[in-house]
Amino acid sequence: MENSRVITDRRKQPTPIVSRYTFSGGQRKIVRRSPDKQKHLFVDLYSTRLLLIVIALLLLSCTDAFFTLALINKEVAYEANPIMASVLSYGVLPFNIVKFTMTAFALIVLCLFKNAKITRISMPVLIKIYIAIVAYELYLFTI
Repeated sequence: MENSRVITDRRKQPTPIVSRYTFSGGQRKIVRRSPDKQKHLFVDLYSTRLLLIVIALLLLSCTDAFFTLALINKEVAYEANPIMASVLSYGVLPFNIVKFTMTAFALIVLCLFKNAKITRISMPVLIKIYIAIVAYELYLFTI
């Protein structure tokens, strides 16, 4: 008797960008097979390292917003981003909400595409850029 499967092999289907396992705990943490790395980018488990990077970027973004507002209030600096400068004209609360929302949305997209080469390169670069910005803002407080 021929041995046939009743259900199709689940590995023939790539993990979708968002699936029922994205938030409830799946099993795909990494793409293991070399041929799959060319076509399957998405997983449904994320590492602690990625969580720490996302938290660091959110904290650095919030720190940047705080220092930017303090420096603007001190009349030492201005908001260089024209979109955020426009939002700032509506007040501090809309500025903080938009800055946090834009950063959080970008980080969600980067998490979903965590296996893409550009994401693996850009996240550590973003941390270094934010650290440099925060360091520069701290320097501006001293002058």
